[in-house]
Amino acid sequence: MTWDAYRRRKIVVSEVLAIADADAGVTLADAVAAVPEAREAYPDDALLLLDIQIRWATELGTRLDVLVGDGADTPEIGVINAWCDAAAALPGARRLLDAGRHLPEMAKAIEKENEILARAAGVPAMSPTLLDRGQEIADSARDQAVLPEIAPAPAEVPNLFTRLRNALAA
Repeated sequence: MTWDAYRRRKIVVSEVLAIADADAGVTLADAVAAVPEAREAYPDDALLLLDIQIRWATELGTRLDVLVGDGADTPEIGVINAWCDAAAALPGARRLLDAGRHLPEMAKAIEKENEILARAAGVPAMSPTLLDRGQEIADSARDQAVLPEIAPAPAEVPNLFTRLRNALAA
């Protein structure tokens, strides 16, 4: 893949997620249709979902680093809180991934996520119940998560002039 293709894919993922964040009822096909050149970058929906999964896994990993073991009652509660926080930060990604869970191309990514969740909750790596426990944690988090119908607009960062004016006024 060339750098141009990589950048184009990154832009497409961002635009698809922005559309999915803004409308809880949008499907992957609708979001792809609304983004120019999305079909050229992603001829297959599964490829797009896998890139969305990477974005989700990055957000989830960041939340796990912050919340697990940070005063939570149990590691499992910390993992569930991290999952819910990541889902609130990327509601469109979570909805699209949940809708595409049945695709065979997503099986390995879901398995890896379940492993990470279980390991973060303290399940030993060699445990025969590792993946099942991870799935239970993910299901529990999915039941507890509250996804906003419309993502909040990002706060506008004041420009230098506005900050100076506000500083002088204070």
